[in-house]
Amino acid sequence: MKETKRILTGSKEIQGFVGRSWTIVYKWIKEKEFPAVKIDGIWESDSELILEWRKRQIMKN
Repeated sequence: MKETKRILTGSKEIQGFVGRSWTIVYKWIKEKEFPAVKIDGIWESDSELILEWRKRQIMKN
């Protein structure tokens, strides 16, 4: 996972950042409050929020 702070636009950019398939990322959005939203039909997220989310997931397990 990259460590740069930036806005991620589109499912391919988000999945590339986290290194998982879109199927997995979409499951996380629906079931685990992964920080991504669809704005005007395009998925958007923030790399810093993803890193914080991932740290919380690691702490839970």
